[in-house]
Amino acid sequence: MKAVVFEGIEVLKIAEMPVPECGPGEVLLQVAACGICGGDVRTFFVGDKYTGQKRIPGHEVTGRVTAVGAGVADWQLGDRLALAADIHCGECFYCRRELYNMCVDLKILGKHMDGGLTDYLLLTREILQQGIVNPIPPALSFLHAALSEPLCSILASHEELQVQAGETVVILGSGPMGVMHFELLRQRQARPVLVDVSEGRLARAREDFGATLTIDASRENAVEAVMKLTEGIGADVVITAAPSASAVAQSVELVRKRGRVGLFGGLPAAEARVSLDINRVHYSELRLVGNFSYHPAYHVKSLELLAGGGIRADKLITSYPLEETGRALQEIRQGKVFKAVVIPNKGALL
Repeated sequence: MKAVVFEGIEVLKIAEMPVPECGPGEVLLQVAACGICGGDVRTFFVGDKYTGQKRIPGHEVTGRVTAVGAGVADWQLGDRLALAADIHCGECFYCRRELYNMCVDLKILGKHMDGGLTDYLLLTREILQQGIVNPIPPALSFLHAALSEPLCSILASHEELQVQAGETVVILGSGPMGVMHFELLRQRQARPVLVDVSEGRLARAREDFGATLTIDASRENAVEAVMKLTEGIGADVVITAAPSASAVAQSVELVRKRGRVGLFGGLPAAEARVSLDINRVHYSELRLVGNFSYHPAYHVKSLELLAGGGIRADKLITSYPLEETGRALQEIRQGKVFKAVVIPNKGALL
């Protein structure tokens, strides 16, 4: 089989290797599609603490079961499956409280173990029992189901922030996650406002997704523009969907009194300490909510939402053959695509 292997910063190889053998308690998945996460892009261009170890990346995986090991009762040959990133221990303080994304020994598919940018992926006993694996609804394609993993974290953040119909929600960043926030907020009948410093990204959001409320922060004062849209009150909710320290700092200026700020995206380690107007937080009784990952139940909800056509997946996705993963990474970095999805097995399953 062929697989993408990250070997170091900007070092990627398409390797030939044996198809994994399926042992007791395991399942072999023929991969149909694997999305590229923003974390994969950062790892490739910047590196992380695992850089230098050879690793097959990818955790936004869909595929078909081609082998089932002894003792596996939940899955059968031919089953269409979607995977999400997290693998929890099931025993720690947080797992016992069903806060699985806070697991003290959390593992990430494609980070701590080989992932889905390959023709075949072995689902070990650990992945099957402690990971997130669900059947793809019959009406949903492998390609579109690859969006289920990133949508999980967005669904979880909106519920954590208790977003209500009719509320004004400012999204800082109109990249792939920002646009998916927009799509889900539209489903919740909220009033989304996209803010970015790139008029090009905002133009694509208007053209492809019908975003009517956009603010180009490179040309106008975002705080003044949001206040104008909200009659001087401020947004009910602000979501930071860009890896920008200045966006995080500005978030508390954009939200109304007793409003909610969702810190959705992490920052590069060198920029992680951000100066906030704490008096604004204090006197306006703001709620700052960190949003990381999700409970496994959101994966089922995400697949159901996609199957129901609630997300315009065809407008989000640009697909690439496995051999062009390097080009996909470059085009994501250049902002040319919203969501890149790699198609292994020469697209045989699509």
